[in-house]
Amino acid sequence: MVKVRDPDAPLKRLGGGRWQTRDERFTVEPQSGTWVVVDAEQTDELGLPLVTGPFGSLTAVKEAIGTARGAEPAASPLTARAAKLRDRPAPEPRDEDPRPRNGLAAEAKPAADAPARPALTKGAESAKPETPAQPKWIRDFEPTERRRAKRLIDRLTEAGAGDAEGIVRRDIVGDVPAVAAFAVAQAIIALGADASPISVTRLLASGRDENLGVRWRLVDGDDRPMTIDLDAIERG
Repeated sequence: MVKVRDPDAPLKRLGGGRWQTRDERFTVEPQSGTWVVVDAEQTDELGLPLVTGPFGSLTAVKEAIGTARGAEPAASPLTARAAKLRDRPAPEPRDEDPRPRNGLAAEAKPAADAPARPALTKGAESAKPETPAQPKWIRDFEPTERRRAKRLIDRLTEAGAGDAEGIVRRDIVGDVPAVAAFAVAQAIIALGADASPISVTRLLASGRDENLGVRWRLVDGDDRPMTIDLDAIERG
């Protein structure tokens, strides 16, 4: 049985309806009238900080944090896959021509009408394709953040972003929710030109993009979460 550790431990207010534990491991964020907990020491299957919830009260949040502190670290699903690939036996070398001729290995001869291949110069032999260097703003990160930035750039590129690197740089370095803004725009486009105002409002009020690992919600000028009763509007 997992023992809950001090569920009444105080949380410090961050503003905008957000809270955080004193050791800064857990961040509590509001979401559509409930709460979710972001664990900075645990990651999900995408390698992003683990999000649990929703919880109906801060008391339930504290209990969940206490349980998480007492639990064993969750094993990443990628660990077993990496171990399986690492332990896979290497393929046996292929023998180009196992049949000897008069006790000697057969020597391949070019066809009479085959064009002669030009000899490579010393410079050409030593030339190797260079791997593009990562931008300095990515190299300055710790390895974990560097991998996260590279992963976001790759996924934004796959999603059709025109400037994936610029979006990630504004998001991480500039602390601008550029990735979430791109996700919202893509979600609105996916609704289609005939989408109803209610559908668009529902999407903007609260949502998330699992592939990019971002969430969004509607807030007022003081960063207080707003809950809109769209069902009542549709009934009215």
